[in-house]
Amino acid sequence: MKLSQNQSAPLFNTLDIWQNTVSLQHQQGYKIYLAFMRNAGCPVCNLRVHELLQKADHFAKHNIKVWLVYESTQAKMKEYLSQQSYPFTFIADPENKLYHLYSVERSTGKVLKSIFNGILGKTMKGQKLYKEKISQDGHTNTIPADFLIDEKGRLQIVHYGTYIGDHLAIEQLH
Repeated sequence: MKLSQNQSAPLFNTLDIWQNTVSLQHQQGYKIYLAFMRNAGCPVCNLRVHELLQKADHFAKHNIKVWLVYESTQAKMKEYLSQQSYPFTFIADPENKLYHLYSVERSTGKVLKSIFNGILGKTMKGQKLYKEKISQDGHTNTIPADFLIDEKGRLQIVHYGTYIGDHLAIEQLH
């Protein structure tokens, strides 16, 4: 069942791709932008990460931590990030535990709908931003979802994508 605004965010403890503990219950005092991406080889997701990186100062100014969840393995995520330092937390979830916890959907219909919502242009832009070509290792029909969790652990904004590349506008994240 999809989550809704103002309910408590489902709590979880996991490790990021560098083996650091990521615990939602220990983040009070910060907002968390929790974004469920597809996989490291998804060029549309790569484009989104670059858009977020351009706004890193915005997140810092608004006391928002950015956590990005991928269906990729830890090894694939490290290949994608090329040992570079990023101001965000990257979580590998190839078993889809967090995806299920947050009711992230898979939909072939919504994948097809992506064609009418600029997927080809986003794909081309995202492919150009890779340092090296990365193969895809997740499900082909995962649809992104975004959540802004407030300082008290409540879902301030809930956004389930209606097609690949449908994310919250960065301006909504404050």
